[in-house]
Amino acid sequence: MDSASLTLLLGLATSFLVLLKWPGRGRRPATKSVAIVVLGDIGRSPRMLYHATSFVERGYATHIVAYRGSTPPRELLESPHAHFVYLPTPLAFVSKLPKPLFLLLSPLKVVAAAVALLWALVARIDSPPRFMFVQNPPAIPTLPVVKLASFMRGSKVMIDWHNTGYSVLALRLGENHPVVKLAKWIETFWGQRAYAHLCVTEAMKEALIRDAQLQGRTVVFHDRPPAHFRRQTDAEAHELFSRLETFASDPSLTDFVNPSPSPPFTLFTTPEASGASFLPDHPALLVSATSWTADEDFSILLSALDLYNKAATSYAAGKGGLKGSDERAARLPKVMVVITGKGAGKAAFEKEVERLEKGWSHVRVRTAWLALEDYPRLLGSADLGISLHASTSGVDLPMKVVDMFGCGLPVCALDFPCVGELVQDGINGRTFRSAQDLADQLVTLLRPFPSNPEELLKLRRGILEAEYGGEKWSTWDENWEKVVAPLLQ
Repeated sequence: MDSASLTLLLGLATSFLVLLKWPGRGRRPATKSVAIVVLGDIGRSPRMLYHATSFVERGYATHIVAYRGSTPPRELLESPHAHFVYLPTPLAFVSKLPKPLFLLLSPLKVVAAAVALLWALVARIDSPPRFMFVQNPPAIPTLPVVKLASFMRGSKVMIDWHNTGYSVLALRLGENHPVVKLAKWIETFWGQRAYAHLCVTEAMKEALIRDAQLQGRTVVFHDRPPAHFRRQTDAEAHELFSRLETFASDPSLTDFVNPSPSPPFTLFTTPEASGASFLPDHPALLVSATSWTADEDFSILLSALDLYNKAATSYAAGKGGLKGSDERAARLPKVMVVITGKGAGKAAFEKEVERLEKGWSHVRVRTAWLALEDYPRLLGSADLGISLHASTSGVDLPMKVVDMFGCGLPVCALDFPCVGELVQDGINGRTFRSAQDLADQLVTLLRPFPSNPEELLKLRRGILEAEYGGEKWSTWDENWEKVVAPLLQ
């Protein structure tokens, strides 16, 4: 047994011996109670926040056990049924260290996280919850600790499988690394048995049943956005553009459109007596979201935008454009790309954008960190979404695309094996495999713009017309009531 697993087992064993005699251990769980467990920033875990909201709306005493970070939705913060149990963040710097130091200090981080989580689930929640509803990944130490806590408190474990943790770890260490193999064993062993398993795709359900031999009620619960994810009116879009610093206070954008907008105009909209409207020659607004992790390669997007800029510049000069394009693309619009999210790769990306923009006349790219309530407003005001999610496991789906579809926003998505469960090429979006593919799709979808981009409007209609697992598009509440609620009875 290596030092990592030995340290983890010692830490859990010590905690178990200390807490085994905890006075509240024998109490029966409350009938309508749940502990939502997220070993991460709860404000950046939308699916778990939506689960928490669904439990709260149904009168469950909902304990949200997670790290403090981004601000959760106001309806949860103000609800008498929601209780936040914040965990200390142990040795957060370890994840950013070089591989040798990362491997050396990771066991200490795991043990610290395990003890804090176990203490929260056993000691800081007064009445035993009936359900412990846990996000996976991360599997280590989450799954072993939740199983131990559920045994001590008499709770039922429900695992919400977003992906596999060992496949994410393999991005950094390689698939054949001993730590990755150990992580896979821990995840499958401790994740195998639960009262219920929720999988984000049919492909994930099949893979987990085959590889991990799941035991318990196993269902597919596709991501869906809540009802407030919707298209924005022109007036709502204008209000958002008027106050977002990304557009309002960036002097480098003043020469991007002609004539240069000034308040109360924005890059996209103008006020009117009846509200607001989009400018007749406004730039196309493209939106993406990311955590700047290794499973998303934004160099593909930058290469595609460089190709698009060359095509738009050539057509403006009457010289033609990308291979396979024709004269219908002669009115290629300027493009504004906004990428939301935080992460370690953001600074390097911004530096590369700054270099490229010196040669771009038709493209601008900006990063932004939005308030929780402004994110769906931006999606609902945009023209096209971009997803560069490359599944580490091959069986998960990008929730950002779900959010975009909820806002009536068609998507160009990087192709991978099960993405067709969500993005159906030519129906509700387009899939691409290279920068050239993406650039060609942008030319096709954005012509002529904004007067009548037929292909773009067709995809927008397709979001509601397409079938997803044999069913039409639905809201989060409709899907939750049909799939999750029966598991609680």
